[in-house]
Amino acid sequence: MTRAHVLTTWVVAVGVLVGAGCAASDDTSAEPAAPERSATEAPSPVPPSDAAGPSVADAITPLPPAAPLPTVVELPAPVSLAIEALDVAGAPVVAVGVQARGEMEVPGVGEVGWYRFGARPGDEGSAVLAAHISYDGVDGVFRHLADLAAGDTVSVQFADGAERAFRVTEVAQYGKSELPADVWARAGTTELVLITCGGEFDAVAGSYEDNVVAYATPA
Repeated sequence: MTRAHVLTTWVVAVGVLVGAGCAASDDTSAEPAAPERSATEAPSPVPPSDAAGPSVADAITPLPPAAPLPTVVELPAPVSLAIEALDVAGAPVVAVGVQARGEMEVPGVGEVGWYRFGARPGDEGSAVLAAHISYDGVDGVFRHLADLAAGDTVSVQFADGAERAFRVTEVAQYGKSELPADVWARAGTTELVLITCGGEFDAVAGSYEDNVVAYATPA
């Protein structure tokens, strides 16, 4: 691990634990054929400030006229991902949120989940894309994420047909409890963050012990 991260308190969550795509593949004898599917734990979503309205109790009391809310512009969402170095082409990207337990949702084994409460790829902040390493004996989209190297290209296509290219700057591996909090940054440096599981497989827990994280910046 070469990236120097400082685990600081983020405005939403502290000590985020990620377990994206931690199901086992049948290419390792120590791994069960169909372990319990795990998910990525992410910070709870924070609604935009203009979404905060009166409480339920206040709703029965007439309120003074309010200034109109600003128009919300719906920006095109990412819809597919390509990583030439890993032979990934046109992998579907779907928007995901947070489960009741506070974990980031992870889509099917053949899809990539975009954390919709964070940045879009290419916008300011960290855009998080998570996918399985494997599930139920089937390799996930990020099965070989650890094989990426600095300089490799990641391409994201959007719903309006636009495409943005990113260049990998670093691939790191962290223990589940050591994932840097700034992975979820909603402001600051524009960065694409790809996450899956890695390290040793814990057959008792039914999951991998680490996370593999690839960082990329606009090409």
